[in-house]
Amino acid sequence: MAQISKSLYKTIADAYAAIDVNLAGVATDARTALDAIVDVDTTYQGTDPSNADADAALEIELALLTPFNVAYISSQNISVSVSSLLDAVRAVNNHVVNQTTGTATAPVKLDSWINDEMDSTWTTDCPQGWANLCSDAGYDITNWTTSAT
Repeated sequence: MAQISKSLYKTIADAYAAIDVNLAGVATDARTALDAIVDVDTTYQGTDPSNADADAALEIELALLTPFNVAYISSQNISVSVSSLLDAVRAVNNHVVNQTTGTATAPVKLDSWINDEMDSTWTTDCPQGWANLCSDAGYDITNWTTSAT
């Protein structure tokens, strides 16, 4: 089996790094919406901006609070439910390790791939989101040179 190309690895890593970043923001965005609903009584003005209506605000809050809270809780589950992503991360990294010649240990082979082989392919260093997912997948990234994405 041939070794994966650096450009293919970069494409995969960059895409998954973006997924990691986007997943981290899912719960934050859902919480922002939920907080806006909880705070609707201080911002609701109805159709007449000069006349705030506390009863109308309460009606809106009661109608929307439960579904938006459920959505917020679900978004937290989405952001931590990444098992299928981690399987894919393991697959590509295991491929790299298995196709790298030499007697070095698997962690040393992957460290070398990230820091030496991929260094010239990424514009800076390993994307932080990719490093996060690799760490979550069980890889020791202590020696990786990473950059915030």
